[in-house]
Amino acid sequence: MQKLKKIFSRQNGLVLLLVLVEFMVLALRFVGDFRTGGVIDITPDLIIPYAEECTNDDRGARVENFTGLFATTRWIDLPRGSYQVCINYVNDGEDGEVSFLDEIMPTAQYDAAKLPAERTRTVFSLWMPYGCETAQLQFTADCGKNQVIYITGAQIVPTHAWAYVRLLTGLVFCAVLDWMILLLTRRVKFPIHTLRGRYIAMALVGIGVFACLPLGLGYLTYGHDLSIHLSRIEGLKAGLLAGQFPVRMDPAIINEKGYPFSLMYSDVFLYPAAVLRILGFSLQTSYKVYVASITAATVGITFYALRKMFRSDCAALLGTALYTLSFYRLTNVFVRAAVGEYTAMAFLPLVVYGLWRIYRQSPADGKKAEPWCWLPFALGFTGLLQSHLLTTELAVFFTAAFCLLYFKKTFTRPVLPALCKAAGAAIVWNLWFMVPLLQYMVQGVCRISGKYDAAYLYDSSVYLGQMFLMFGQSSGVAESIQSGIAGEMPQTLGLALAAGAFFFLLAVLDPAVRKSSRDAARIGSLTLGFGLLAAWCASDLCPWYALFRCEPLQALSKTLGKLQFAWRFFTPATMLLVVCACCVVVLYRKVRPEAAKAMAAVLLALTIIPAGYLMYDKCTTSEAVTYMSLAAVDDLPGQVGGGEYLPTEDTTTDDSVWGRLTPEADDGVELTEYTKNGLTIQLAAQNTGDTEASIRLPLFYYPGYHMTAADGAALTHKNGYLTVTLAPGWQGSVQVRWTGMWFWRAADCISLLGIAATVVLYRKSQKNAAHV
Repeated sequence: MQKLKKIFSRQNGLVLLLVLVEFMVLALRFVGDFRTGGVIDITPDLIIPYAEECTNDDRGARVENFTGLFATTRWIDLPRGSYQVCINYVNDGEDGEVSFLDEIMPTAQYDAAKLPAERTRTVFSLWMPYGCETAQLQFTADCGKNQVIYITGAQIVPTHAWAYVRLLTGLVFCAVLDWMILLLTRRVKFPIHTLRGRYIAMALVGIGVFACLPLGLGYLTYGHDLSIHLSRIEGLKAGLLAGQFPVRMDPAIINEKGYPFSLMYSDVFLYPAAVLRILGFSLQTSYKVYVASITAATVGITFYALRKMFRSDCAALLGTALYTLSFYRLTNVFVRAAVGEYTAMAFLPLVVYGLWRIYRQSPADGKKAEPWCWLPFALGFTGLLQSHLLTTELAVFFTAAFCLLYFKKTFTRPVLPALCKAAGAAIVWNLWFMVPLLQYMVQGVCRISGKYDAAYLYDSSVYLGQMFLMFGQSSGVAESIQSGIAGEMPQTLGLALAAGAFFFLLAVLDPAVRKSSRDAARIGSLTLGFGLLAAWCASDLCPWYALFRCEPLQALSKTLGKLQFAWRFFTPATMLLVVCACCVVVLYRKVRPEAAKAMAAVLLALTIIPAGYLMYDKCTTSEAVTYMSLAAVDDLPGQVGGGEYLPTEDTTTDDSVWGRLTPEADDGVELTEYTKNGLTIQLAAQNTGDTEASIRLPLFYYPGYHMTAADGAALTHKNGYLTVTLAPGWQGSVQVRWTGMWFWRAADCISLLGIAATVVLYRKSQKNAAHV
């Protein structure tokens, strides 16, 4: 009550008046934005031929054996706002395309949507920041001989997404503005009380902002896996809207056939982006917010972990800059758009810190073991597991190697129980994800495309001469090692990390510097050794091909081949060599402070300059792409890449897989009713034959579907599709829907209880420690 009285006191009158004015302005603007016009119906008479080969009648615009722009609509008067554009068509040729034109001032954002032959309707999103009286739709064909495309009509449907987005962004802006005013008028205290702390905070903000510069463009730049991960966000959004939680089967992508992206590739960190999509934000805006958030998390976690390890703000700031702006991380973010890998990189510092915190305990100290020293380690591995399985495997490999190297300490009483607690906690927390994943992997449900082995690892290895190059272009892909490095994407750790390793060797050669911090010398030696081991595994010097040729080790060759690319070892190498570079500053700062400053400056320059050039090259040479919704990723193979998680039975990726929209019934089966809503199908059928017959549904087969029907109907699968098998003479209704497995829900409850118990016990221990 006292706090409320203080808030509404007379001295805060002006601030409260400002808040009231802001609220009224936002409310009035929201009401104005929420009002939308009616649906604009574009009938065939409003579609005019553009090419001479195009004809128009009461059925629509028609063109045959033609490639190019063939028809447009008449001018359309569109107020500012957001719209869904629905195109009705018939096409038996190659994919056509519909685009939007605003001739006066092209500020509209929209998807260049496809018109595939297997459908008769396509929908894409349109945002109009400003009104336009001379807008039009344009239609492009790609028809061969005896192939025809019809545009039979279109509707432009206003939506409320524009109003919601403007309201939310306005609220955020006003909240930040009010907070700044309260800070400047000293009505609230600045959260950081020391000048040094404020400088550190501004430096961290600067690092994060610099790492996000390409996000400031009004579009997205092309990335190798961008369309795949944007499809994951759209699938997650559709799953949430369909009532799934957690989402495991994505109902939107691949023509709504059901694809287990969320089950096989955890997307827990993508949920905020999916929620933004539900609130009305465009797909590319949601993705940009995600990239910025992960960058901020990388900055914060790295600084926290390094500061805890070295108790040095300077070393932690240096390490944060080196890691956040490292060549491999920026390549993952902007060149490859490898969402899983750069998300996992945010948690690697926590793994290193957690392992250090566990192993710094010693029974010789005579001190009681730290009760929660295992928590950062468990959280770090949880973050890895929920981001990227392959990075998790690499972290497990290097962690196991470290534990074996220090086996004498590993099996001591303070260390081993902490490792077991961390492993146990991480397993319990993630059981909800691991149980369905392990079921699918053990049963071999998904084909996991690509038969990789150690020979492929050698083919994707990196030349030692390119591993520490200072600059790299922002285009290209990873080529075979036999093709050389011309035109390849950056496959380098950067010169800064090589210089950091060199400076550390200089430090350990100087007895005075080496003895200034034995802990830093020990940490630096370990991270340098394991970092060079990771770099060696990524290089052409590693005998991957010899491993492939060794017959007794073929099983190991295939297991390691699951990593796909040898240069994935750059992930642990980057983290470990960054920690080694931090040790340089810690070692030199006491006995050679000037040398420490000079070395830190050199490392920063060798990091910032190449990072700036890489982002500059990306912004100025990369293809600009606009993604407003799933319609922009209408290339179905582009939604799932190589189709790693297609059913094992299904080995094709042609139109027989992607294009199916309706069920196929055997001879003698009559379908009297059929509706499909996401992953739920309701049908009524009759088998008039005297033999068993089937109906093949447009849903891929995965365990977790259940059927409700009278006796005589069974849910089976054939060629990767769900199939309803009907007994002779059977007649009735069938409902097939996705429900998952009962034991998945049990795993969900165990994980939820485990997380809740951890939070409660941790808070209780903190309160008890405060009273001591």
